[in-house]
Amino acid sequence: MSSSSLAVLCAVAAATLLGCATVAQRRGMGAPTGPSDPGGLVAILVRSRWWWAGTIASVAGLGLQFLALSTGPLIVVQTTMVASIVVTTLAESLLLRRRPTPRRWTGMVLTTLGLATVLVALSPTSAAVTVTPSASSVVVLAGITLALLAGATLRARLTATTGIALSVATGLGYGVTAVALKTVGAELASGWTVPLGHPALWTAVVVGPLSVLLSQDALRRARAVAAAVSVIVVIDPVVGLLAGVAWFGEHVVVTPLSLTAALAAAVAVVVGIVLGHTEPRPPRPGDDPSERTGSTARPEPVMTSVGGRTRP
Repeated sequence: MSSSSLAVLCAVAAATLLGCATVAQRRGMGAPTGPSDPGGLVAILVRSRWWWAGTIASVAGLGLQFLALSTGPLIVVQTTMVASIVVTTLAESLLLRRRPTPRRWTGMVLTTLGLATVLVALSPTSAAVTVTPSASSVVVLAGITLALLAGATLRARLTATTGIALSVATGLGYGVTAVALKTVGAELASGWTVPLGHPALWTAVVVGPLSVLLSQDALRRARAVAAAVSVIVVIDPVVGLLAGVAWFGEHVVVTPLSLTAALAAAVAVVVGIVLGHTEPRPPRPGDDPSERTGSTARPEPVMTSVGGRTRP
């Protein structure tokens, strides 16, 4: 089996695990937190078996993604990860009991086929010699990414949003994390201690977990888990495409035909995302007090007037 084939298989397996993980984590969140929820969201997540199952699946998926990045082109791996859209939609239907509407299925198919068409049209290939970004480039990229993550978080706290800005920031964070992991994998060939002296390892350690935390808020605010994931997995391969060509010496086919096909596919991706984000928000678990996890809704007491005093 060639290294590219192994990378694709690992990427598909990683996408499957990560797609299921996001839905499991969303189910583990239960009802939105309120003033009476002690500990807030963190306390709810720690007590949730579904969230822990999703977290374990996420770790396993990231491990497979790292293996894929270590054996294949960055562009191929990150674009193959688009399979998580399909997995997420199916898992959302099973675990959250949200049957996708025809509109959402159409958006998902357009997004998936669009990204796959981009991959076929550009036909990325690995460089003969492994090239890695410089330490200063990684530091600058990490700084910009952290600033954008912070900006998206602040905007979400100050305004009511469906989470699209959070999803975009998460996709950027995941893409930068993939770039860092690709760099770490390349440096491991020179020795186990070599990555310790390069900022790529520390970028992955910092940006990766922060992006995961940001994704939790994006999933809570999104109209559908699949819609948020669609945005994330679109931004992710775009970062991989730019980084693969700019830093890792990967090559893409640049002809009028390939560019036209890639542009048309990109339009399909945008249309698919819009279709997934322009539906009314479906009912969430916990919107009905009787559905809240771990609690039983009690009816409001009926107030009656007895002897001039209001009593329950």
